[in-house]
Amino acid sequence: MRSVFWVILAGMMLFSGCKTFEAKPEISLPLTIPDYFSIDAANEGTSGAIEDWWLFFGSDELNALIKDAKEGNFDLKILKARITQAKARVAKEEASFATGLGFSIGGQKTGVQVKKAHGSSTFYDGSHSWDGSLSGSYTADVWGEAEAGKQAQVLSLEAANQDLRVATHDLTADIAETWIDIISARNKQSILDNQIKINKTLLELQKLRFANGKANALDVSQQREALAAASSQIPLLEKQEQLLLNSLAFLSGTTAIGIERVNTKVLPEPIPLSRVGIPSDLLENRPDIQAARMRLSSSQWTIRAAKADLMPSFKLTAQALFSSGKLDLLFQNWIAALAGSIAGPIFDGGLRKAEVKRAKAVAQEQLNLYARTVAKAIYEVEDRLVSIQKQKAYIKLLEEELGVVRLTLKDAMVQYQNGQSSYLSYLIAWTSIERLERQLVGERASILKERIGLHRTLGWKSAPE
Repeated sequence: MRSVFWVILAGMMLFSGCKTFEAKPEISLPLTIPDYFSIDAANEGTSGAIEDWWLFFGSDELNALIKDAKEGNFDLKILKARITQAKARVAKEEASFATGLGFSIGGQKTGVQVKKAHGSSTFYDGSHSWDGSLSGSYTADVWGEAEAGKQAQVLSLEAANQDLRVATHDLTADIAETWIDIISARNKQSILDNQIKINKTLLELQKLRFANGKANALDVSQQREALAAASSQIPLLEKQEQLLLNSLAFLSGTTAIGIERVNTKVLPEPIPLSRVGIPSDLLENRPDIQAARMRLSSSQWTIRAAKADLMPSFKLTAQALFSSGKLDLLFQNWIAALAGSIAGPIFDGGLRKAEVKRAKAVAQEQLNLYARTVAKAIYEVEDRLVSIQKQKAYIKLLEEELGVVRLTLKDAMVQYQNGQSSYLSYLIAWTSIERLERQLVGERASILKERIGLHRTLGWKSAPE
């Protein structure tokens, strides 16, 4: 029996460094990454990476909103709780194959009531006994199952940290975009209020001209229609502003936010663009790609752990037993035992092999999720580059159109006053100016958000707080 124990112990020492099932050291993407983006952004980006890009707006108001959101946002709190869970899972894996030590101690009292004959008195005979044990066990990680499980959980923890970075980065962009939309909506309201005042003045002038016989009833009606059309836009802009404030409150982790939190009256200047680089840079810069890669690596370690579970396990156990009739003599009477064992599956209905198959399928799923994340990142950057380029051209053409319409308005007024054209020609030009002035505010806000979106898709970020 002693020779069997030493054989087991020698086997444990011999195989304790074995790594029969290695996780794949490299990840091969089922995707071809282009060498360059389709649009040359060399003249757009700066020479380096911009991490805290929102600081370029130079707005203490925006900085305060972002700071409050990082502290109060529920999504960030949820992700931080998941990180704590992931840390606990790592600790559990580290402890799963650690040496275990336990104890037990107890006492027993027994009593017997005895009567030896009829007519004799009874007497009570009692005794006390105490027993205890101290046991320890150690399972050798011969096939690397414990190490594989630990590595899988460590990588899952790193993925959870990257998820927090993604959420923090997205939250910052969402706050900045909402802030810009609120300023844009208020600018449109200001322009619309001024346009309504002008329309009211024009209506009074048309009424006066009609009273003097210089305008007809149709001219008055058309001007009244123009005023009504402008006034009808007010509720829509007010609704848009309130919805944006509600969204800002939700992002900040509150149920309501004061109107005074956004006091900026004018849209800020566009922020500089970070260095765009090449598509392969996204693999390191985007935290969502890093998270997907870590989950893939974690799944590969899980395969190794599942394969190791197919092999026999080596276990050492030690036990000391104590027993005495008196508590003070308990530890004076003891028996010690040391044992080694090998245990392994003979027939489990295919349970362990099914687990290996499942783990491989999960790894294949994670590989495709990783490839999908990379592909999505590339197309998002491509979309942003196209949008920025075309949005700039669109704004330039809108500004040119506004200039042309203003000249048309002057010509239409001269011809109307000279009786050469109807008032409708003037109104058409005037309503076009109203539309273009409000539209330009929205389009200028859009290009600001497109630049923010490019920073979002490039993945440059600051560490989460």
